[in-house]
Amino acid sequence: MHLKTMKRTLLALGLTTALSGVAAVPASAETGTSNTVSAAQWQSIGPNASGGHLAFTPAMPSRVYVLPDRGWRVHRSDDHGLTWLPQAKFEIPDARGLRLAADPHDPDVVYVAGTVAGSWEGFLLRSDDAGRTFDPVLNSPTQISDVVVSPTGQYVFAAGDAGVFASSDQGLHWLELPGSPSGATRLALEGQDLFVGTRNGIYLVENALGNAGPAQRLSVPGDLSVEMLSVRGSVLVASNQATGAVMSTDRGRSWAKLSGPWGADDSVLYTGLTATGELQVQTIANTADGTGKRNLWVTSDLGRTWTPKPKATSSVDAYTDTGSFPDRPYEQVVAAGGAGIYTTRDSTRFQRIGVPDAQVNTLAVSGSALVAGTAVAGSYRSTAPLAENLQPGYQEWGWTGQVTNIFGNEIHALATVKGQSGGMLRTRGGLCGGDCFALERSANGGASWRTLDVVPGVSWSLAVDPRDPSTIYAASMHPAVGVYASQDGGATLTLHQFPEMQGVESVTVDPRADGALWIGDLTGLYRSTDSGATAVKVFDGEVVRVAVDPADPNHIVAVGTNMIKVSHDGGASFSDADIPGLVYNDVTFAPDGTMFAASRDMYEPGQGVFRSDDGGVHWSNAFSAQLVDPDVRSVLVSPDGHWLFAGTGSSVYRLALR
Repeated sequence: MHLKTMKRTLLALGLTTALSGVAAVPASAETGTSNTVSAAQWQSIGPNASGGHLAFTPAMPSRVYVLPDRGWRVHRSDDHGLTWLPQAKFEIPDARGLRLAADPHDPDVVYVAGTVAGSWEGFLLRSDDAGRTFDPVLNSPTQISDVVVSPTGQYVFAAGDAGVFASSDQGLHWLELPGSPSGATRLALEGQDLFVGTRNGIYLVENALGNAGPAQRLSVPGDLSVEMLSVRGSVLVASNQATGAVMSTDRGRSWAKLSGPWGADDSVLYTGLTATGELQVQTIANTADGTGKRNLWVTSDLGRTWTPKPKATSSVDAYTDTGSFPDRPYEQVVAAGGAGIYTTRDSTRFQRIGVPDAQVNTLAVSGSALVAGTAVAGSYRSTAPLAENLQPGYQEWGWTGQVTNIFGNEIHALATVKGQSGGMLRTRGGLCGGDCFALERSANGGASWRTLDVVPGVSWSLAVDPRDPSTIYAASMHPAVGVYASQDGGATLTLHQFPEMQGVESVTVDPRADGALWIGDLTGLYRSTDSGATAVKVFDGEVVRVAVDPADPNHIVAVGTNMIKVSHDGGASFSDADIPGLVYNDVTFAPDGTMFAASRDMYEPGQGVFRSDDGGVHWSNAFSAQLVDPDVRSVLVSPDGHWLFAGTGSSVYRLALR
């Protein structure tokens, strides 16, 4: 009998279990939604821009599951990472997955251990349909940090602050293991034995897949607070970034401090055993400014000799997890640096294969390429999204072979420069502790960028005057609230401030007159007729974005919090659209006049993209039903009107409009 059927049958009989403050959860509490998509509907097209945690299954050697760094959903690839299937967010509010494990016997079963932000309650989710939907099978009043599954899939173990819990029936019922240590952080299963890493040492549970004995504390030097734990055969290695690493070669009976060519005071970022038996240690030299040299060290003889692999850190940065496809044991899969999943055979040459899970704040088309500005990893550029037929690997938008900087690399706004082939502008935030931004220019369609100026504020909107591309405007939020204006192509920026404004989110050129602007602020919509030097309020309300119909400059739409307002008389009057109470983050016109508005997660979950075919009188999001991620931050129609692009909280999606 299928597990879900079993659980529902037992629920009907009243056979549920709650032990030691941890509850087995009935399967009727569904936590996922179907996200089946086809090429004729919404397609997730990348870019690959996130690392995470990995899970493989011998039952389907080409499959890998990834729990991205943010922990909101599970991604899956069935072709060794060539393409990734989009998955919905966990439906538990504020849920964050921490670790995952795939069933070695059933490739469609995957578990996720995690916690709920704020309450810090713990949960264990199970999917029986390859990550499309999840059911909670275990709840805890405290965080659940890790999960492992036995080779047959029968036994499942979950570790967390409350201890270690075991199920011998695929997650249906749970019991606390005898003598279970509290503060459990990591699990490793080898044969019949379960090793438990905790905040104050390592424990062994013998015969965990049978008549489990009591958890025995192992004699580990220094009462290690375990962050990493790996076992293969008789070899175990565990580590903590601050206190270093320890190793046992006799299945945990004796331990020794792990040492190597790195400095005695260096921090240990990662330790792990590969499928081929190599031991890997990644270190960073401790310096006052945090810029110490990093290196990856590899040994095939249990630490007698070490080989440095410096290109591993210069290429992919700090490892967070590693593994291998069961049919490719000599190829290592590395999750690292917050910006990718990579493969390597020698820890020197890497290829990025995943995963598309980066918030896309802004979109622009330059020539034959789509450019996406992300929240953590800069901007990405690819010609694949505008092609009729997607080729294998289309979700990889290009990798330089070097570490992707994830600090001070938040792209908030993009704009193309009319009349300049490949000319683009962007605002890059996350600088100066988040209180300043850089205005940057590209002359090659977003392939490379140079900084023009760095000024106080946070800018989510750019506008270039179509009549004079040297005239540029940038909206600015805190701490410098107002509109920046430049008359020299961005070389210098002058801030215009307005006492009544509290945070300018949008600036849009009104093409009917020189120097005319629409300014969207937290307090309402304003219009300026002198390049932002002064402004007059048009209406109240939080305005996030304004768009002007390219075919009719008197047709204007403003969107924001609980708001879509439309004018057909050049802004003399605005009418309210009958729309759900959501945050509308972006709006755009297609060449044929169709309007599209993006709704994002904020006070309420986003509901995808809304469409109006009658100039903004009526709106519908019915065509967003198959959009897996309805948290839409940006929306754009290709210049030929063929493609609709949605930049979401996880990636870029596209939909054919004709």
